[in-house]
Amino acid sequence: MPSIVNGLFAGRAGIQSHGAAISVLADNIANSNTTAFKSARPDFTDLLAASIGGSSGSVAAGNGSAVSSVTPIFNQGTFEFTGRGLDVAIEGDGFFIVGENSGRFYSRAGNFQVRNDGLLVNQNGLPVLGFPSDGSSGLQSLNVNAVSQSNVSTTSVSLTGNLDASAPVVASPGGTDFTALNNAAAFSTFVEVFDSLGASHTVTMFYFHTNSATRTWSVEAYVDAGEVGGVDGNAQLLGSTTLTFDANGAQTTPLTPITMTPAWDNGSSAATNIDINFDPYTQFSAPSAVNSISQNGQGVGNIVSLSVEADGTLFAQLDNGLTSSIGTVALATFANPEGLKRSGASLYTETSASGEPVVGTPGTGKFGSTESGALELSTADIAEDFIKLISYQRGFQGSSRVITAIDELLNEIINLA
Repeated sequence: MPSIVNGLFAGRAGIQSHGAAISVLADNIANSNTTAFKSARPDFTDLLAASIGGSSGSVAAGNGSAVSSVTPIFNQGTFEFTGRGLDVAIEGDGFFIVGENSGRFYSRAGNFQVRNDGLLVNQNGLPVLGFPSDGSSGLQSLNVNAVSQSNVSTTSVSLTGNLDASAPVVASPGGTDFTALNNAAAFSTFVEVFDSLGASHTVTMFYFHTNSATRTWSVEAYVDAGEVGGVDGNAQLLGSTTLTFDANGAQTTPLTPITMTPAWDNGSSAATNIDINFDPYTQFSAPSAVNSISQNGQGVGNIVSLSVEADGTLFAQLDNGLTSSIGTVALATFANPEGLKRSGASLYTETSASGEPVVGTPGTGKFGSTESGALELSTADIAEDFIKLISYQRGFQGSSRVITAIDELLNEIINLA
């Protein structure tokens, strides 16, 4: 007959196993608000003390229970939409890859930020790895300072509007005095153009009503002479054209643009033709006005915001209206994600049980997609954990009572002596 003392060891094992299980639940509850936390489950197993009888029909005497493993449950968490471009959630399979030369980690937490050196990092300051747009193959850190922009010089400008048919007839005074030109002109407007370096220059158009009978206007384009090698503050004529209208106020053909060839005095590339088109323009008895201005150049922009598309592409929105692709955030999947080793700070490391990481881009193959402006919430279910806590608490208390009862029985045996 097994010794009654075995019951003491079974009670002790029960206290230890249920205590460990309660610790797992406590960890789940404590991380109920941790970004992308995955709840865990304690797995119990029984312990044997001895076998009674022969090889056939033997009776096994138990020796309590133990927590054989703590299994993480990698269920999809719900999303909290934050509206912040660098908050990124994964919908589906995959882990973000973070780390430096000292080692790589894997995480579902996508609350990213930009370090002072321009690197995209996670909440622990570890670089987020991916595939830079201008980099070679292989995982690299993503640097938001590596914003590329294509040729931005202006070659074409288009204006539309109306010129007041009742404006007084005045000839252009010419010369280099902006004030005189402005006082004489029936109307003026300006447009911003860009050179090959992305620098902006202001071109002012002065409109002179030169002949009311033939409904003729002269348009002259000027820049500050200091920008083309002249004296700062003086007006430098770059080109002119004539606009004519029929009796119904419609512009007649041919329409000749102003073709400028400014040699900007800032080290930009050789002079480039800029065509200024005035089409369509009208001449009605209404105040002169410009309806629209468009041009095909763009200045060098500063980053206004960052966002990540569903395919993991990291985009920078610039204050010049352009967007620039910085790179693609990489994801990793594992044959057995439950085999990953939890490293704290929402990080995991690979083990022999998890298998080697398979690296790819979001939205391809079995990789999940990324959601910008959202964070994955913890999968801890407080209600379910508290229900389990009651069960584990009873198991802990029961094991304690077993030890108390056996202690009393041993006292009885001692008293019989």
